[in-house]
Amino acid sequence: MLRYAYPVTINRAPAVVFPYLSDPVKQGLYSDVPMRLLTPGILKTGSRMEVMFGKGPLKVTLGLEMIAVEENRRIAFDTYSGPIRWQGEYLLTPTDSGGTNIDYAGSMVFTGLWRSIEPLIAAELKRSGAKEIERMKAVIEKS
Repeated sequence: MLRYAYPVTINRAPAVVFPYLSDPVKQGLYSDVPMRLLTPGILKTGSRMEVMFGKGPLKVTLGLEMIAVEENRRIAFDTYSGPIRWQGEYLLTPTDSGGTNIDYAGSMVFTGLWRSIEPLIAAELKRSGAKEIERMKAVIEKS
């Protein structure tokens, strides 16, 4: 099992930050992971989307279901399809100075042939995950 955690403080209120986590268009401003919302309307508990990872023959599509969407507070998801079982959560906490602490954490379990490349993906996730969080911070703080 691969676990990750990326805490960050953003100098914007949770109401400003939350749309950058819940809207695939805004998420695309900082994320390299293509997402496609499958459920019409705004993101809510029960919404589903597809995300695509990797390149070339190591490309995978995962179906994600939102198991909790609490506006300006929390988004939690779990996979419903694909060769990687992924659970994750964004937890937003307001700071005393008007900003937002985000605790982004989760775990991945690789199944089938994907288990053999888990160490490669773990190394890449460490590099790219931290960079994505910094890009997110920069994009939101410019807004």
